Amino acid sequence: MSALPAVPPDTKLSLPAGEWATDGNVVGVTQLDVRTVRVGGSPEGMAGWIWVRGHNLECRWPSVACARDWCVKVAVRAEALYDALAR
Repeated sequence: MSALPAVPPDTKLSLPAGEWATDGNVVGVTQLDVRTVRVGGSPEGMAGWIWVRGHNLECRWPSVACARDWCVKVAVRAEALYDALAR
């Protein structure tokens, strides 16, 4: 696989179930939509996975107004990241 593509901040990624995992290495069972803040680095012991930090899409709602730098941190399979960027 080639080098990781550049993922600009504020990119919307739709990640299918099974293609992302929590910070505790629990594989997600639903689709996750995330707006990126930072992409890069690999979780320890999870070759082929890449950290994605960002926000849930609803963080833009005035009633939510997330004040944190990022509120979502998930590991994403490299292939799924390429697929999400191609959509």
